Amino acid sequence: MLKRFYTAVVHRRRAVLAAFVLAAVLSAFASRAVQVDYDINDYLPPDSPSTIALEQMNSAFTGGIPNMRVMVRDVTVPEALDYKEKLAAIDGVESVTWLDDSLDVTVPLQMQDTATVENYYKDNCALFTVTVDDAKRLEAVAAIQDLIGEDNALAGAAVSTAVATNSTVTEVAKIAAIAVVYVLFILILTTDSWVEPLLVLAGLGAAILINNGTNLMFGTISFVTNAAGSILQLAVSLDYSVFLIHRFAECRAR
Repeated sequence: MLKRFYTAVVHRRRAVLAAFVLAAVLSAFASRAVQVDYDINDYLPPDSPSTIALEQMNSAFTGGIPNMRVMVRDVTVPEALDYKEKLAAIDGVESVTWLDDSLDVTVPLQMQDTATVENYYKDNCALFTVTVDDAKRLEAVAAIQDLIGEDNALAGAAVSTAVATNSTVTEVAKIAAIAVVYVLFILILTTDSWVEPLLVLAGLGAAILINNGTNLMFGTISFVTNAAGSILQLAVSLDYSVFLIHRFAECRAR
């Protein structure tokens, strides 16, 4: 059975090669439509306390759950209100909560409840509670960072996810570049022709494209799969590629 299959592949090698190239090209376009989930909460077990608490909060409250806190230093109350308006105007920001939502800021703060005031404004530092749309968190976090500058701070789940997303993409690109150089070096040492390393890399690259493109059937994949899948496939497939080339050379020499 397997012998017939191998024989058919050899006899129809041009058709197999054409199908392989076509699949790689289509997968290259399909991979752009694959969504990557960077939200850590989505990987929690359904019966975990955190998941249950989030579900209860979503069912009890109609608005989104605040997922970011923004602190702006050395501002007066009018300046803080101006920052609040600018934050609310950013695309992806659903709501912004500050002191004026709890107290009348036209009344001197010294006459207000100290604990409530210090939750939002202390030592000329304003602390805003922000709700960001998950679908636009990357753009929103970047826009908020540009608005407040490097001297101020922001934190929360949305920020952590955005940082993880950007760092993962950057690190994966660096690792992939190093891996390709390393693989090319190994292939040069283990092959007899300068063409063979290029053929192996082309085959591995096409296989990685097909693997990434076929993830479209899942719709959404985890950021771990997105980050490690291609590198693992390259590492695991390399030795088999070398074995295949050597076996092909042995059979051809007979």
